[in-house]
Amino acid sequence: MSREDLKQIPTPPMTETWTPIPHAQLLDQLQGQLEYRGMQIAKEEYGVMRGGHLLFGVLDLNWRKTNEYAAAMGIRTSNDKSFALQIAIGMRVFICDNLAFAGDLIALKRKHTGNLDLEWELYRAVSRYEQRYPRLVDTVHTMMSETMSEGQGDVMMFKVFRANLLPIRLFHPIVLAWETAEEKTTWALYNCFTSHLKGLPPARQFQTTLKLSQFFGVN
Repeated sequence: MSREDLKQIPTPPMTETWTPIPHAQLLDQLQGQLEYRGMQIAKEEYGVMRGGHLLFGVLDLNWRKTNEYAAAMGIRTSNDKSFALQIAIGMRVFICDNLAFAGDLIALKRKHTGNLDLEWELYRAVSRYEQRYPRLVDTVHTMMSETMSEGQGDVMMFKVFRANLLPIRLFHPIVLAWETAEEKTTWALYNCFTSHLKGLPPARQFQTTLKLSQFFGVN
């Protein structure tokens, strides 16, 4: 969905203790915080579930951009009291259009309570994102330098599927991608997994990318 599409989704009525925030309004304020720090949105993709109450999205940013990758931000939020806004520190990899997340999410402390200062909460969240993104870059560079044998990669794939992190139908395509990979590194194996997640529903893709990052120790 586009941000314009999100404007058409009705927001639940407010109560004395709860003020749900329309998805589009939240994104507009988030964009304002990003642009305040010189982070422009280059591309945005959104998906919803539960009748539009749950929102999942990825923002590709023109920030810390190299020939290989640029910063990205994953978001998930709800306006049905499920959970507060959560932000994933991410990286968009250009050569394969893959997405990498750090394993830990930045979560707003408050849900949509009546006295929520959304501007302040987003300011704090984006500040934490800005501070922690370099750590993700360092981790990725380490993964790029870590050589893996084909056998080590096979063991890692077995562990990932044994943990039910991915649908079993993706097993053979990922095995083939690993067997034909020009470089045998931890980063190459990680990308063998993430390159096959693009067809999953938004919620599953977000969760699986996050769990893979935790499994690989991406932080």
